[in-house]
Amino acid sequence: MAQEDGVGAEKLEFRTRLKPGMAEAYQEFHRAIHTELADVMREAGVLAWQIYRNGDVLTHRVETLQPSRLARELDPHPVNVSWQRQVAPYLAVGAEPAAVQYAGALIWDFAWPTR
Repeated sequence: MAQEDGVGAEKLEFRTRLKPGMAEAYQEFHRAIHTELADVMREAGVLAWQIYRNGDVLTHRVETLQPSRLARELDPHPVNVSWQRQVAPYLAVGAEPAAVQYAGALIWDFAWPTR
């Protein structure tokens, strides 16, 4: 059983791709997430989440108590659904990009202030 202090937490990594020319606008938009979204993420078991950018590839590194709980609780939550609609114009649709050797610069951290 995973502990709230991170003992037993699992680390996940996945990638998304930005639409061409959207990097700066995405970074400005995603500088801080809504406080309500951060609360929902914590309730779903998120301990840490960082996003790195290398060109148009975003690498998401997530530490969570239970990956299945994260998907089950966060994905359908109305606050997250609203956030996904807001961020969708920046993201390209398609298969997950291949892993890159260098994830790139850190552009967002779950520990950063919310708005």
